[in-house]
Amino acid sequence: MSRTATTSVSNADSLALALSISPIAFLWSSRARFGLDTLHVGLLQIILLLVLRAALDVLPNRLRRSTAPSASPSPTKAAVTAPTPAPPVLHRQAAPRRLQAIDEARPVTRPRKATRRRVRQAPAVGPPAFPGEKLDEVVANFLNITEPAYLPLVPREPTSRIPTATLSSWKRTYKGETVEVLQHPTISSLYAICATFADLPLANLFQALQDINTRPKWDSMCAGAREVERFEVDGRRGNVLTMQMKGMPLVKAKDLVLLSVAGTLPSSETDPAGKRRIFAASTSVDHPACPVTPAYNRMSLGISGFVIDEVDAGSRIIQITDLSGLGSWVPSAVFRTITETMLPKSLAKLGAAAAAVTQLPADFPPPVLGSAPMGAADDFEDPEELELSEYDDEEDNFDEDDLPFDGVAQPVAVEAPFPASNDDAVALAPSISRDLHALLTQLRSLSTRLATLESMVETPGSGWKWYAPFARAQAPPPRREQDRIAGSDVMTGVGSGISLSKILTTGSLSAAAAAVGVAAVAAWGRHRR
Repeated sequence: MSRTATTSVSNADSLALALSISPIAFLWSSRARFGLDTLHVGLLQIILLLVLRAALDVLPNRLRRSTAPSASPSPTKAAVTAPTPAPPVLHRQAAPRRLQAIDEARPVTRPRKATRRRVRQAPAVGPPAFPGEKLDEVVANFLNITEPAYLPLVPREPTSRIPTATLSSWKRTYKGETVEVLQHPTISSLYAICATFADLPLANLFQALQDINTRPKWDSMCAGAREVERFEVDGRRGNVLTMQMKGMPLVKAKDLVLLSVAGTLPSSETDPAGKRRIFAASTSVDHPACPVTPAYNRMSLGISGFVIDEVDAGSRIIQITDLSGLGSWVPSAVFRTITETMLPKSLAKLGAAAAAVTQLPADFPPPVLGSAPMGAADDFEDPEELELSEYDDEEDNFDEDDLPFDGVAQPVAVEAPFPASNDDAVALAPSISRDLHALLTQLRSLSTRLATLESMVETPGSGWKWYAPFARAQAPPPRREQDRIAGSDVMTGVGSGISLSKILTTGSLSAAAAAVGVAAVAAWGRHRR
């Protein structure tokens, strides 16, 4: 659509120039008769061009209105078809009594309801407005004329016909105290305006550039701007914005729709400080939310954008501007006015606006060029969670209808929570593995304590065992030995005597059993959740 608008504008300019040849030739031949000098003839030529150009813009609009098709007539009542009558309802006849008696005599069993496993699926996401290949193409074309050393990090090749050039090879056309203007070696309408801001952090400058709503405050050429949409495709962040540019003498007001992609350049090996460098590549696109309006001429930009990097405690911006969309017939003096006066003043206002920034963006800095896209694993859910949700759904779907008519439950196969197979393909969740490891550690500790208690109670060299009071058909120990045991290990006064070792052993076994049961129940409950 932008190419069509540009072609129509150039055709109108050519037609206006052709129509003005005859009047200009007449004025030139009759300048002595009318008393006109060369200056007056030139002024009359400019006025005639503007009048013819405005007339060519107005006439096609009136022709379109006069040739617009009329609205189609509304359909008549005869065209409306009558509703189709509904088919007759067939009533089902009742079964004979004999068949009903046979059916009642048969054993009735309720069939088991098949439970369906519900799997949680990620919500469907619509296709992106621009694919990742388009974003890579925009970045490749921008780096081709600024930093071609980073092109191997981009999956796409440059598609522009502009020759490759580094910023160091651009020609300097103007140099001020803090502003410098560069021109592409081969494309005369491609400029780079460099400005340095001392004591201005790079993050503030990037935020001021990304806030498109505040651009008219510091850009003297911008009449209005807004962001159409913002998106992220495979780790690449981009946005679509539209701007309206003010008109100039001999230049009508223009608007443009840009696709911008931001990123961070990797630190080079020659920079030991590792200073951060951020770029934003832009190009003109068509968007359904931004149609062409007669108030503006749609301007097309092949390559545009900026590069900002850290300089000591401040930052520096390199603004790439393509002025070929203004028209090839625009004098070079207009280009000099834009690049040497208007753009430097706008960048000075940009520095003041960036210094007033207090809230930095949450997604700063942009993704590093060539890095793997983050969050790719978030597109898929954990298989363990899906399996647990299926198990919970099966339990929720189980009801009394799953039982036969006689009330006896049918055997249901339940998978073991911990598979006994040693196959490498079966893997437990990390939480269950940690619980099993802690459980085994507790069992080993309890076994060690039991062995220690047994060795302490058992006396080497004697036939008396710690479980002797509970043995059958065994002679009682001697009186002296019994007194020794009663004074040390036996609590007398309760029946025939209960040994302290028995109490300790029984308590240890009970504690071990309780610990094992609690750990098993906790692990199973966590697995269920």
